[in-house]
Amino acid sequence: MTEFKFMLGAGLALLLIGCTNNQPSFDPGKKEIKTVDGKHYMVPTGASASSYAVSSKVIKRYQEFGVSDCQDGDITWEDQKTADAINEVMRNGKKSEGIAIYKKAATEGKIGCASPLSDKEYQASLK
Repeated sequence: MTEFKFMLGAGLALLLIGCTNNQPSFDPGKKEIKTVDGKHYMVPTGASASSYAVSSKVIKRYQEFGVSDCQDGDITWEDQKTADAINEVMRNGKKSEGIAIYKKAATEGKIGCASPLSDKEYQASLK
């Protein structure tokens, strides 16, 4: 019986290790279309997109983080881990931690901006 418990425990541990190691990683090169306020944007697959167009204040802030390709009319996006970490920081009220998270995410390509697609670009992406 002891051997059975040991084997069961070892099997469970291997299963957990295998599941955590096989999680897909965020790839900003893989894109999908998200629609926000009737406009279509190409954002990384699995990223959460903001529901509003960025302002000059947001553009300036993203430039401070290291994201230089934001323009008026764009939306921002972030990978899910970054979004979760920022939400946690916001609940705890630790602004300085949030800034550090965004700066790190910017250097890793896990936050960014997306411009609206033209009708031609959108139609081409559907093919």
